[in-house]
Amino acid sequence: MKLFDHEQIKKMEDIVARYEVQASAIMPLLHFVQETKGHLEEEHLVFVADFLDIPHVRAFEVATYYTMYFTKPIGKYLIQVCRNLSCSINGAPEVIEAIRENLKVELGETTADGLFTIVEVECIGACDLAPAVMINEKLFGKVSTDSISGILDSYREKAQDA
Repeated sequence: MKLFDHEQIKKMEDIVARYEVQASAIMPLLHFVQETKGHLEEEHLVFVADFLDIPHVRAFEVATYYTMYFTKPIGKYLIQVCRNLSCSINGAPEVIEAIRENLKVELGETTADGLFTIVEVECIGACDLAPAVMINEKLFGKVSTDSISGILDSYREKAQDA
């Protein structure tokens, strides 16, 4: 079984070509593979390491150190809740609890229907909108325990319409 097609390999080569030191392309390559495959399985990490001619352990270190990489499947909608100081003092812990209760999952888990995965992140970069939540690429600011249910329901509806 071939992990990547010709077009994907070409895109990876283009990513690597942007770097003077080929190993420096590890993070963008991991992003590309995760975007393409949904998450990073062991065989993907080995492939990236071989592609960059670096030790396999290096790809595993990077993939498991950074919170933006996932080594197991995630939901269709990735919920990232900021936990930095601004968000925390403005209610992020309560928002996280409301999301957990609504979805019936713990942090880092995916709902049984495969729709949602919830994670904490260190900073979303929207301190003026604290507490901030991102669902996939969409930013929600000044999220409250009251507003989160409606937000999640809108994504449930979107999934049913798809």
